Amino acid sequence: MAERLNYQTSLEQISSVLSQRERQLLETYTSLSITEASAIGSTLESMGFVKCEAGPVLMGSDNGLVCSIEGRRGNETPGREFYLDSFYIAKTTVTNGGFEEFDPRHKRTTTSPGDRHPVTCVTYGRAISYTLWLREKTGLKFCLPTEPQLTKAMAPYGWHYPYQEKGAPTRRGQNVYKSYPELYPLQESGSTLEVDNPAVPVNYLGIHHPTGNVSVFTLGHYTTQGHWGAQSDGTYVVAMGGNFRLCPLSARVASRGIMDVTGLGDTVGIRLIHPDPANYVAK
Repeated sequence: MAERLNYQTSLEQISSVLSQRERQLLETYTSLSITEASAIGSTLESMGFVKCEAGPVLMGSDNGLVCSIEGRRGNETPGREFYLDSFYIAKTTVTNGGFEEFDPRHKRTTTSPGDRHPVTCVTYGRAISYTLWLREKTGLKFCLPTEPQLTKAMAPYGWHYPYQEKGAPTRRGQNVYKSYPELYPLQESGSTLEVDNPAVPVNYLGIHHPTGNVSVFTLGHYTTQGHWGAQSDGTYVVAMGGNFRLCPLSARVASRGIMDVTGLGDTVGIRLIHPDPANYVAK
C-alpha cells in the first residue's frame, strides 16, 4: 500500500525553499466569477491546453529500476499517493517558435531545428523567466508542473507506462529513429520530432509525446550534500518524461532525471500547466 501524502502540505514544504521567482509561479487567482472562469477555460483550450480532472495519483514504485551502480533507482522509491485538484496542461511542449517570441536570441540545436520542434538547451532559470513573461503577456497564471501533476497527466493511476495499462509501450509508440526510420532520414538518435507530430500517438488526455521527445522541467530546486569537502555539490531540478533515445525504460511514469539548474540539455524542454479556473469561483 502506497503511503498517502497531503499534496498541499508537501507543496508548502517545497515552497519554503523556493526562490522569489519560483514562488511567483505559484501565485494564482483569488476569486473568479463563473463567467470569468468559463472564459479563461475557453482561452486555455484555444491555446492547446486540456483539462486533467481531479483525483488520486500514484508516484514512484516500491522497486526502482534495476541499476548496475545503485542496485535499484532509489530516487524513484517508494510508491506514494497524492490527491490533486483539477488543472490544465499543454498538449505539447513549448516550441522554438513560441520561446523565441520571448527570447529572439535563442540558439536552436541541430537536433531540434524547426519552429515546431521543442525548445531545448535552456536552463531551468530561463524556463521560469519564459513562464513569467507569458503570465505577464497574457494575464493567465501559467506555471511549470509539479511532479505529481505531470505524473497524473502522463498516465492514469497505477500505470507504469503511458498509452496502456499493462506492459511497455509498443514500438510505434516510441518516438525513436528505430521506430520511425522514415522520420529520421539520418538515423540521428539525438533528434527530436515536431511537438505535435501525428505519427506518434497521444495519451489518454490527448497529450503529445507524454514521456518522449524531450524531458520537461518540474517546479522546484534541490540542493545536494557536498563531497570532498565542498559545502554542496550543486542545486538540481527534476526533469520527467525522458527521450526514448536514452533508454526505453526511461519512459516509465516513475522515471525521474536530475539536472543542474545551470545546465543546458538537448533532451530537456518545457511543458506548461495552468490551474483550473473553476476551482477559484466563489462558492
